Amino acid sequence: MGTGNGTFAECRARICVKYVPLVWSALWRKPVEAVLIWLAVTASFTLFGLMVGLHATYGRLIDKSRPDRLYVDERFPSASPTGGLLPFAIRDEIARVEDVSAVGALFDLWGYYQNPQRRARIVAVDEHMRAAWPELPLTAAQWEQLLATPTGVFMSRSPARRLGLKAGDTLPLITSPGSRADGAVAWEFQVLGVVPDLPDGSPIILGNLSYVDMSRPIEGQGYAQEFRVAARDAQQANQVSLRIDRRMANSSTPTITIPDRVAEVDAVNSGISVASKTWPVAGAGIFMILLLTANGIAQSVRERTPEFAVLKTIGYRVETLMALVFAEVAIPCLSGAILGMALDTVLVKLPGHYLPAALADLPKPTVSLAVCAAAIGCALLLALTSAVIPMVRLRHLSVTDALAGR
Repeated sequence: MGTGNGTFAECRARICVKYVPLVWSALWRKPVEAVLIWLAVTASFTLFGLMVGLHATYGRLIDKSRPDRLYVDERFPSASPTGGLLPFAIRDEIARVEDVSAVGALFDLWGYYQNPQRRARIVAVDEHMRAAWPELPLTAAQWEQLLATPTGVFMSRSPARRLGLKAGDTLPLITSPGSRADGAVAWEFQVLGVVPDLPDGSPIILGNLSYVDMSRPIEGQGYAQEFRVAARDAQQANQVSLRIDRRMANSSTPTITIPDRVAEVDAVNSGISVASKTWPVAGAGIFMILLLTANGIAQSVRERTPEFAVLKTIGYRVETLMALVFAEVAIPCLSGAILGMALDTVLVKLPGHYLPAALADLPKPTVSLAVCAAAIGCALLLALTSAVIPMVRLRHLSVTDALAGR
């Protein structure tokens, strides 16, 4: 055992003395260029981590979507006199559809707290949502408290932390003019408590639909923005969607019903299609760095051809020289990837009010071990790809020609 340890220590010391100075001097031949390349690699892998993490987040949202959840909306909102709202009266009609176990109504109340940069949304729900949306993070006692307190709200941890509110505080939500029957723009809510975020990590503020509905202008009362339906059998979700829409087809409010999983996939792949752009954006950043590092290492090896010839003359094997070149490009790639992932872990925790309004509502990227492993693997592949041509040149290096300057 002692001999083995001694041999390992000797090998390590030999490597440190023989090879590390060569790599170190190669890295710092041109300090300014080395630092700029390293910063560019770091920025590229920061972008890479965010894009891959965002792609992972969307995949997780799709995987966690409920197959027995249906969303019911107005089919023709632009042509509807109610602006896409659904009358409460059709809730009972939907509840009578075969294989429907519960129908809940909600209304989103948008506004801001203290200043326009601190946007907030209160999801006002009715008593039926307890069965239609069972994963809401409220206990039975908290449901009773919410339904019994007209101006009460329950906040999940993320918005509570972002807005700096706790149980017992007042939440004055400033909304657009005309949102209240009395003409006021401020809604005074009382924070009843702070609850966990939704199981998928989404933040939420829950309010009382009956209070919000009664406070709206007379012509806007009696309507919901959406119904959430729970199907008895997840395998029959698509059939239940068709039954609901057929029942409401000839009514004054035709509906369009979408299963939760379909809605998540549509949200990911439609509109601005953020998820479908993650890989191209990440790939573009990596390709840019590939060109930069490949050009840099090729130029470095070309300028040091006589040095490599001398090393080969004094006994360095070609494989050793190739390993030195790979280490020269792998070190900035790996260190840039590691620092980029570290920056990502900080950026994903950035409070939403520091982000532009268009980005504040996007899901946060997931910087998981899998994402970090992908970044490290990509950094090694990037280093190998950048160094392959210089390494091939070293394999065919002619000592005589190199020392003669040919």
